[in-house]
Amino acid sequence: MKYSDKTTGLTLAAVRVCYFLLAASVVAFPILMRARENDLYYFVMIAVHGKYLIWSFYAVVPLGYAALICLDKLLCNIKKDIVFDNANIKLLNIITCCCLAACGVGIISYIIIAIKYKSIETVILLAFGEAFMALVVRVVRNVMNKAIIIKEENDLVV
Repeated sequence: MKYSDKTTGLTLAAVRVCYFLLAASVVAFPILMRARENDLYYFVMIAVHGKYLIWSFYAVVPLGYAALICLDKLLCNIKKDIVFDNANIKLLNIITCCCLAACGVGIISYIIIAIKYKSIETVILLAFGEAFMALVVRVVRNVMNKAIIIKEENDLVV
């Protein structure tokens, strides 16, 4: 029986769009940093505080790509009806590690910015968001792991 939930396909398409958006943001960040107030593409957060944020942003980009790749593989597995599998647990573990590492970069960036320059609360809020995302993924991973154990026990009974 083939899995046919359209939301999985839609989510997979959104993840693949995120590959492009992340790459575009890598190129756009320096351009947006140089924007002036009267420019159409002026964003206060990036133009004013970009010089404090650019290095931490570039530090988390590889983590973002790693998480996107794992999410892509996870969704492909789900579309192939490979749901309760240890490979998916490994992918969820990698996503969790990426979120926690990005959180660590965010916290370190916030501390450096707060000490050396001035406080930018957005950085710490992003770090907390990344930590929360890691927590959510970890809970899903634990549920999936428990489901695999139950599935294996049921397979042994039959």
